[in-house]
Amino acid sequence: MALPKYDFTALILLSSAYGSGAEESLREVLAPFSLEILDTQRISLRGKLIVGILIGCDPAHVLAIEEDILNWSTATGFDAAIDYSEGGAA
Repeated sequence: MALPKYDFTALILLSSAYGSGAEESLREVLAPFSLEILDTQRISLRGKLIVGILIGCDPAHVLAIEEDILNWSTATGFDAAIDYSEGGAA
């Protein structure tokens, strides 16, 4: 297994009433950035959707990434939270 390119990660947590295409739509938002999607998990329970996306990224780009994610979440009705960590995907 290849090592991640980035030593800085961001865990993006999204939740909303079920909305198909959320992950694909968010990937389009993230596409302009130099980052690596390390893992994606999806939980659908009783009409609610929770999506977790772990990305590796350059810490210098965090504010721009966060701004675009928050704008996307406002436009789509998703709640978004982002947690950062240094030291890789662990």
